[in-house]
Amino acid sequence: MTDLRIGGVPPVHGSRLVGFIRYLERCARTDAILPGTLFLVADDGSPERHPCHGGRTRFEAFDGRVLVLVHLDGPALDRRFKILLEKLHGTRGIVQERRRRTRRMQALLEERGRLLVRLEEDATARVAAERERDKVLTRLYRAGQDERRRLARDLHDHAGQHLVAMTFGLRRLTSHLTGAEALGEVDRLLGQARDIGMALRRVSLELRPAALDEFGFVTALRYLVQEWSRVTAFATEFQVVGQEVPLSTEVAVTLYRLSQEALSNVAKHAGNPSAVSVVLLFGASHLTLTVDDNGGGFDADATSPLALVAEGKLGLIGMRERMSLVGGSLELESMPGHGATVMARVHLAGDGSVDA
Repeated sequence: MTDLRIGGVPPVHGSRLVGFIRYLERCARTDAILPGTLFLVADDGSPERHPCHGGRTRFEAFDGRVLVLVHLDGPALDRRFKILLEKLHGTRGIVQERRRRTRRMQALLEERGRLLVRLEEDATARVAAERERDKVLTRLYRAGQDERRRLARDLHDHAGQHLVAMTFGLRRLTSHLTGAEALGEVDRLLGQARDIGMALRRVSLELRPAALDEFGFVTALRYLVQEWSRVTAFATEFQVVGQEVPLSTEVAVTLYRLSQEALSNVAKHAGNPSAVSVVLLFGASHLTLTVDDNGGGFDADATSPLALVAEGKLGLIGMRERMSLVGGSLELESMPGHGATVMARVHLAGDGSVDA
């Protein structure tokens, strides 16, 4: 290639000289670096293409005149620029892909926010529905207890009185009979009347324990424990701790029925316990009823609702449901060979704190 020198004109190939001079004039009129192309004459006389970059500058050594500098890129530098350009395009693609992913992530976050709002609305609606369900169940429970009380009173006041009148009538009839056969028939009728009376009393007690209305919860529970101990011959202790406070009808009936169920389970499943205790603890804000025995025990971990339903053991489920209807809770503690404890806890009128 012909040598180049400062201030000289490159040996531009043929007719391209006019275009090159026009390129130099553009470079002289702008501060930007402009790309271009030179076709120089090689040593063998053939045209050789060279990418270039031109720009204007001022050198004090040339009296501050405006000069145009043209930078020629060799083939190796040209390849390097191509590599850098490819990297630039690759980086641009990565940036664009990152932007697309950012937009997708933003859309996912917005969808997640909408889902969380819907889930919160669903949770709020579910809580409201559960509260309404509990209110309805509580009203049904109270209505059921009222109906039980009415039926028990009707059986006692009406059917019981008619049965007593019939019994006295049969006894008066006996004094007017002389035949052995007639007397035997009257005795048979009197026996049936006694059986009917016992059945009526049993049904009345199942519907509504009369002792609750007549003597109050603590006295009725004490009588229940004493009678159960007499029938089963199990040594049973009954204790009342704390200052007794009046209970609502629903709470009193629920705890009484729960005690019946718990003692019945002791008789059925505890084997032959040497000690059974029933303790009422009146705290500042809660009443705790504990039924404890030292019998055979069971695996308390296997008393989940699903396990109990699968095994057909609905008694414990019924106990939990009755306690929940009066705002209470039921806990079971037991291990095989180490007895069992049934603990029912219900809130009393107060500040709602929990006793230690």
